[in-house]
Amino acid sequence: MEATEAKRDLREEIAALDREVVELRREANYWKALHGRAVERQQALRERVEALEAKIRECEGREKESASLIEALKAKVKQLARMLFARKSEKQKPKQDPDGSETESGGGKKRKRRGKKNGDDGHGRRNWDELPTVEVIHDLPEGERCCTDCGAPFVELSWTEDSQEIDIRIIVVRILHKRKMYKRTCTCPDQRGLVAAPPPPKLIPKGLFTIGFWVYVILQKFLLQRPLARVRQELVLYGLIHSEDGSPGLSLGTLTGGLKRIAELVQPLYVMILAQTREAHHWHMDETRWMVFVELEGKTGHRWWLWVVVTQQTVCYLVDPSRSSKVPRALLAGAQGILNVDRYSAYKSFALENKDIQLAFCWAHVRRDFDGAATKHERLKGWAEGWVGRIGLAYKLNAERLEVRGDPEAFACRDRVLREAMGNLKEEAERELAEPGLHEEQKKVLTSLMNHWKGLTVFLDNPDVPMDNNLAERLLRNPVVGRKNYYGSGSEWSGHLAASLFSILATLQRNGINPRHYLEVYFEACAANGGKPPENIDAYQPWNLSQDVREAIERKAQHTEVPP
Repeated sequence: MEATEAKRDLREEIAALDREVVELRREANYWKALHGRAVERQQALRERVEALEAKIRECEGREKESASLIEALKAKVKQLARMLFARKSEKQKPKQDPDGSETESGGGKKRKRRGKKNGDDGHGRRNWDELPTVEVIHDLPEGERCCTDCGAPFVELSWTEDSQEIDIRIIVVRILHKRKMYKRTCTCPDQRGLVAAPPPPKLIPKGLFTIGFWVYVILQKFLLQRPLARVRQELVLYGLIHSEDGSPGLSLGTLTGGLKRIAELVQPLYVMILAQTREAHHWHMDETRWMVFVELEGKTGHRWWLWVVVTQQTVCYLVDPSRSSKVPRALLAGAQGILNVDRYSAYKSFALENKDIQLAFCWAHVRRDFDGAATKHERLKGWAEGWVGRIGLAYKLNAERLEVRGDPEAFACRDRVLREAMGNLKEEAERELAEPGLHEEQKKVLTSLMNHWKGLTVFLDNPDVPMDNNLAERLLRNPVVGRKNYYGSGSEWSGHLAASLFSILATLQRNGINPRHYLEVYFEACAANGGKPPENIDAYQPWNLSQDVREAIERKAQHTEVPP
């Protein structure tokens, strides 16, 4: 009995233990499931946190990028505003010292203020005796030539009280050529019965207008850069009208037709300038846009390019639809020497093809880089001003070196000082480029400086080579005025005529020759040759005028008719 009860109790205990095991297993599975879900949630949260952190980093990067972009846009706005509204010259206002004298912005010598100084005697009025003079006699009214008290007459003296005025008189006149006629009194066979004096030579055969007229039009259009329509309007104001109805007596077609004929006459002079330019060994070269309103196959738009090449004796302009290296290549192929240019890639490409050409880069452009960096980024102003001062010192030391070229010992001494300053300038650029955290604009400007260093130091070994290309830039200014006034050229032939006459007039001025007198003498020779260029074209080289041509120009300067 007891054994049976013991077995029953044991079975019940085992059953209870089984139930407890089942319960524990159920609870274990339950907590295991909860743990699994917790791990999943934790993983999801971890992934979400990582995603949020990535998004935060992305936002921070975008914020930095936006700040950089905003700064770049602000810099661009400053640059464009400066291009639009700032002064067009690089000249800086000199700093005034307490003693009243002025110091150059580059740190050069003090210079006196321009104009008459207080206490100076001055130079008096200029003498104008070389001008043609018209005497006008002024007399007392008849009733005032006697004493108002007793009526005794005045005695006229042999001298006068003189004063002068400078007047300008532009008139349009009609020259009526009357050729005398003669009748033969003999009965010789094969002879004309009537004989007339020969007609005067004309620049344009059967043309109506004189040499003086065409010289005036050329100077107004291609030297003073006035639109042809405005020149015509001025001539109308001075009286060139139809007397019957008062309408303008001169059409633009007449002017353009005459200029087209004149283009053939001046072409030999232009070819002569081109040839002399090629023979040089030192050039300045630059280019600017020039509109030519013609349609060319393969070219979009009307933007052409006006190139200028300057030598010691010539100024040569070229109009070309391309801004590529083919233009300097065509002009200077096979030449040897030094070419002053800016950093435009076409010149670099040309120099790579022609190893006999050495490029001398422009320090004025480098200075503009630093000046532009200061304009775009206010916090770089002090840094940029320091570099502008260093460049100004280099200009000053080079000028001082050139002042003593006739003294070899002094020249060598100043040359050493200049080279030492240039070496210090290069070392400073290299040191700054090696600094960590350099501003992107600083890095850009200094990298450009070092990349062009070889071309920027050509002037050290070649004292005749200037430090900049300002000469070529200045000689583009006058045509640019024309571009603003009359937009450019309306046809291809007129574009090449503009380049020809720009070249001739600028070359004459470079050689100290009065363009009006020269053109009158040259066109008179063309007229004497039947409206064709003279045979002795070499006599008219502006850099090597023949004695006859020089004397003819001097006579033009001495003899000027005064209109009545």
